[in-house]
Formats: sequence, C-alpha cells, structure tokens
Amino acid sequence: QQLGLSPASGAIHFAQLLGMCDNLTYPLGKSGHSVYKYMPYGKVDEVIPYLLRRAQENSSIFSNSVIEQKAMLKELYQRI
Repeated sequence: QQLGLSPASGAIHFAQLLGMCDNLTYPLGKSGHSVYKYMPYGKVDEVIPYLLRRAQENSSIFSNSVIEQKAMLKELYQRI
C-alpha cells in the first residue's frame, strides 16, 4: 500500500515452498495478492540438498512452527 501497488495490479507475486509459512500465505491470498506454492521434485539425492539449503537460509521459520500448529488446529476445529 505504501508503494501505491494494489494486489489487483499483478505487479507483485509471492512464492513459497509448499508447507512453509502458511500463516503468511493465506492472508496474502485473501487480500488479493498472487500467491504460489512450489514443490521441488526430482531424484532424492538432488532434492534433499536443495531442501537443506532452504532450511538453513530460513532457520527462523522453525521458530514459527508453534504458530503454524495453532493455526492448523484452529482451522481443523472450525471445519469439524
């Protein structure tokens, strides 16, 4: 908003690794932003090093796991 870019402009897209920070992805999508989840695929010996690099680069994500768990439980209870 500060830059004057509306979600509908399509000027900004967000992409995240599948299963990471859904607590950020859903609000972005609900507010109209283009949000994509990606999943690496390939041979295990090629994919694991990539995932390990992502985990090292984003080690702060793991501190949010409690937030993710609470959000999933809340969603589950709402759906039951």
